[in-house]
Amino acid sequence: MKKLSILFLSVLTLGLAVTSCSSDDDNGGSIEGKWTPVKMGSVVDGKELLVNIPNDGKCDTDVIEFTADGKFTEVSYEFSIDKCEASTDKGTWSLKDKVLSTTYDGDTDVYTEEVLEITKSSLKLKTTEKIDDTNTMILITLYERK
Repeated sequence: MKKLSILFLSVLTLGLAVTSCSSDDDNGGSIEGKWTPVKMGSVVDGKELLVNIPNDGKCDTDVIEFTADGKFTEVSYEFSIDKCEASTDKGTWSLKDKVLSTTYDGDTDVYTEEVLEITKSSLKLKTTEKIDDTNTMILITLYERK
């Protein structure tokens, strides 16, 4: 479950990059707040391919909250044996030069994601995962502010 959460967070933080000066940026593009993943995908031949994250309505939607004191709480849901089970992970975060760094409580590994976009209502993260010595996988996650 933790690997799934790490992958989810990686995809979440995959595309952290401040863009746009439109009225959608009313809060200055702050990452602080609650975010729900709505689309996930990858980059193929230089193009982002994102699909909606399905929700069968049996469980609440996953959410991650970044607080001003540099902490985060991630709640993910899984439907198993006729019931919804919530899993909560916590840790610390920092954002510098469009790179979101997160560390889960009880873990020493630092996970990084590039911020591709951050506005008042959306957050797009890019995670680059090394598959082997010659191959990498790029994951993109789009979040909406809750």
